[in-house]
Amino acid sequence: MVTFTADDVRLERWVRGSFFIANTEAARSNKMMMERHFLVEWNGDIEATMATIHPKNPWQRIPAFGVDVNGHEAVRAYYLSRFSSWPGPAMKHFDRVIVTDDCIHVEGTLAVEPRGSFGQVETTAKLLSAPAVIVVDFRDGLILGETVYVDGQTLNGDFNG
Repeated sequence: MVTFTADDVRLERWVRGSFFIANTEAARSNKMMMERHFLVEWNGDIEATMATIHPKNPWQRIPAFGVDVNGHEAVRAYYLSRFSSWPGPAMKHFDRVIVTDDCIHVEGTLAVEPRGSFGQVETTAKLLSAPAVIVVDFRDGLILGETVYVDGQTLNGDFNG
């Protein structure tokens, strides 16, 4: 497994297109929290990952896969499953990032090779790749929730475009 450093996870290193950060303390704080979260998540540290998650009513959602996880312990179980089935980043780079006082919006191409399943879809030995938008919401300086919008038909090979 690759070990990531604090310098490896700086948003600037991942963005290949436009990168906007609102000129506010809250936006700068959200950027730093997101980088801290990437560092510990991509290194598979569950305790440190959960320390970046808001304790009250956090969520993880990937509608295309039926993932709708709510609550601190459920989010913890989601991350433990993610660490075992597809560790590391879900994108090779980001096409566009917008950081505001309330959320971070990331556009790019989801590219993972999970072991086992991804949400409710069996994916062993299958590269999952499709355009995606990820919205990470913040509350009180912590990550409240993450919603991944991706076309499930494209990931399942049903795309005719």
